[in-house]
Amino acid sequence: MNLPQKSCSIIIIAYNSCDFIPACLKSIRDASDGLDVEIIVLDNGSPDPIAPEIKGFFKEVIWIDSKENMGFGRGCNLAEKSATKPYLFFINPDTIVSRDSLRAMLAFMETHPEAGTVGCRILNEDGSLQWACRRSFPTVIGAVSKTIGLATLFPKNKVLASYNMTYANPDEEIEVDAISGSFFCIRRDVYEKLNGFDDDFFMYGEDLDLCFRTKKMGLKNYYTPVTNILHFKGQSCRTRRWKSYVDFYQAMLIFASKHRNLYFVPNVLVSLGILFAAFIGVFSRLIPKFWKIFLDVGMFLPVLLLCVFVEALFGSFEAKTSSELYLPDSMLVAVALVNVVFLALRGEYASSSLNGYKFISRLIPLNVVTILLFLGYQVLFGDAACIHEFMNKLAWKSYLVMAVTWPFTLLAWRRIAFWINYFYRIFAKKRHRSILLGGGEDSLDGWFDSYNVIPGIEILGCVSDNPENVTEKNRQHLLGPLSDMEAICHRTGCRELLVVSNFSGYRESFDLEWLKKLQMKVYLLIGNGKNGNYALVDLKNLH
Repeated sequence: MNLPQKSCSIIIIAYNSCDFIPACLKSIRDASDGLDVEIIVLDNGSPDPIAPEIKGFFKEVIWIDSKENMGFGRGCNLAEKSATKPYLFFINPDTIVSRDSLRAMLAFMETHPEAGTVGCRILNEDGSLQWACRRSFPTVIGAVSKTIGLATLFPKNKVLASYNMTYANPDEEIEVDAISGSFFCIRRDVYEKLNGFDDDFFMYGEDLDLCFRTKKMGLKNYYTPVTNILHFKGQSCRTRRWKSYVDFYQAMLIFASKHRNLYFVPNVLVSLGILFAAFIGVFSRLIPKFWKIFLDVGMFLPVLLLCVFVEALFGSFEAKTSSELYLPDSMLVAVALVNVVFLALRGEYASSSLNGYKFISRLIPLNVVTILLFLGYQVLFGDAACIHEFMNKLAWKSYLVMAVTWPFTLLAWRRIAFWINYFYRIFAKKRHRSILLGGGEDSLDGWFDSYNVIPGIEILGCVSDNPENVTEKNRQHLLGPLSDMEAICHRTGCRELLVVSNFSGYRESFDLEWLKKLQMKVYLLIGNGKNGNYALVDLKNLH
């Protein structure tokens, strides 16, 4: 069935999205074939703004630069003023749309005049469903059951699992309370009658509020499985991890206060419930890898023994009891606590990564400052004679050893654990052998880092049908042209090809059907190997 040409405006609010927005724009360009589409991208005060070469490659895009981060809703409202088409798509920069996504969603809106908004099936990069793509408005029971885990235990219960509607079949079209703000379509006249997003929401919650007001207008919000898009959740929040948690629960408080008639209990109780959920949510997100905390604290014992040895060696050679050592328990607790809190806020305990180099340079000065502050406190509020004895006995050397040794001890067990895991994967044959398609840019060198850039995957080298464009850094890793892939597979045993995505979306063209005949799994590799900000996309999930 050939549909007439449809018109739509696509609005993207970008924040530190250089690694992901090229693939997003490339997928939108492919999906726009045969449609009348205008694309508007607002760079929302990014510390790392969108590079000029990206803007130069996507000349069809209307680029808007903001000097400040206005938040998602306010940014959308500003960008929408440049829109001229009857339908609006709001799309996150860390998404990839299928070739039929725009056309299928526009067709749905044409055949459902009662629809105010419509969202589609949203997948994670591994192909699993993001349940937040269709939701109910948060109720007291739904929010509590989600927070304490009852929604997970009873996913088919319509009351307990109401928030993410896990009881509903994701393969069926359904009217919902709300859809996800990461990808949805709305009629422009409806959006303007609603005065757009509420500026009170900085980030999160604005999509719930918009859908709530759409229903109050008498229109419907729909979820349809007719198409898929991929969403690399949370990429825009990587550089503002802690602030994003605060924004989320602040948005819930604003929503509850604004729509208090949705609840049948006093607003103060709803607010207390949200604050409780915030405490549980922040704790579980900052510290999901408890085993790393236990090991970090456990490594403090050998550091303490080393400090005692140093004090005995450089202090007095007379026999000492533990009570005579100038390493107060409160100091040890203070240093350990400061280190663990710092690593938690940096996201160290939210990741299973074993690359500890990133925090070494910061923990050492942090420990020195902590020790100096502790000693300053003792001088002002403690026993000055104790400080005099401390300096005379040269116990300060043990403090210095503790400040420097502790971070390196944390790094040491991570390195040991890394190599244990590395050799286990090799001998258990659980380490995938992969080849990169590309080689014409220096950033590719980051993917050959020996420290497990992509967990469980061994990068053997790269292939390219344009060997003359391969950089000097990457030439040493070049295995041959893509046309020799069959021979390269026989030689290396590789069965995975990672297609490198750069500022143009795709680096080199490839024949997907031919690669499938070679029994190759083909993934789109998006992001930067040097900073670990990347995603792997199985192309079979896009249709």
